[in-house]
Amino acid sequence: MTQDDNFAGAWLVTEYVFNPDGSYQGTVKQRRHLEQLDETHIRVTQQCTPATTLATHAMANFAGEWVFDLTLTGDERHYLGPDVVGHAKQWTPTTLTATGWWPNFGYEFESYSVLVSPTRQLTGGVFGVAGRLVADVIGVAEPESNGVEPRLDLQAPLPEPKGEWHLRRRVGPMLLATAWPTPTTKQRLWAMHDPIGGTALELELTETCNGLSSKHATLASHLHG
Repeated sequence: MTQDDNFAGAWLVTEYVFNPDGSYQGTVKQRRHLEQLDETHIRVTQQCTPATTLATHAMANFAGEWVFDLTLTGDERHYLGPDVVGHAKQWTPTTLTATGWWPNFGYEFESYSVLVSPTRQLTGGVFGVAGRLVADVIGVAEPESNGVEPRLDLQAPLPEPKGEWHLRRRVGPMLLATAWPTPTTKQRLWAMHDPIGGTALELELTETCNGLSSKHATLASHLHG
């Protein structure tokens, strides 16, 4: 990783929230500011406004301001709290995946962030507790300096993944797929067409599970104009 982090800066984010059954629930509008304090420390401030359609949903409690610090160590990110605790892997300068816990929000998370261009970021993930999914989130971010509200085409056609996948699930324009090539090896795919941004996203993660359920996997990122 270079000293200048590609994800730093002020971003406007629109997050689209889906229920575990795949139904659409509403949006969370967000301002996300990543301030690079020095070569290895970043402070993240997120100001979140859930739509009224989320009033009875778990994501209603995502409202307000959240702050946490992170440190950069090679291609690893360590989230230090107070509002997010966990870690991330930066697979390329523009691609990362993360897992952890929002102690004050009350949910575990798994997420991805990919800069498909310097001015457009596709992001998202899942929130849950004790293995129970409460929300699927897909999002898009653009620099605050653009002065526009970022959006996705929720009706975009799904991409067709290559290979054999045992389980496929649709979350709006995002395709999620899972396969188990061996009893201890899990493969997961995130794929989405983004007509508004003029790109397609494909992230494939291979996880090898041991007694600690650790990830020491490979991830391939393909961006097509």
